[in-house]
Amino acid sequence: MSTLNRILVLNTLVKHETLTLTDIGKKENLGLVPNMHHLQLLLDELEQGSYIQKLSAAAVCTYTITDKGIAEGTRLKAI
Repeated sequence: MSTLNRILVLNTLVKHETLTLTDIGKKENLGLVPNMHHLQLLLDELEQGSYIQKLSAAAVCTYTITDKGIAEGTRLKAI
């Protein structure tokens, strides 16, 4: 069973590039039904580290992966 963590969130965004908060939290994307509070904490942490960006022009809270996030996702996957 998978555990919600930064690797899982990064790899989900690497795969899809851009997702709304609702879409990130879907079982089809993460492989599990996350605790939305925990997911939001991980997204905030990744955004503060510049691994992802929140799109300001989007009407719905939407996140996209950055080049730094892609590199980090690849690095973490290799561990």
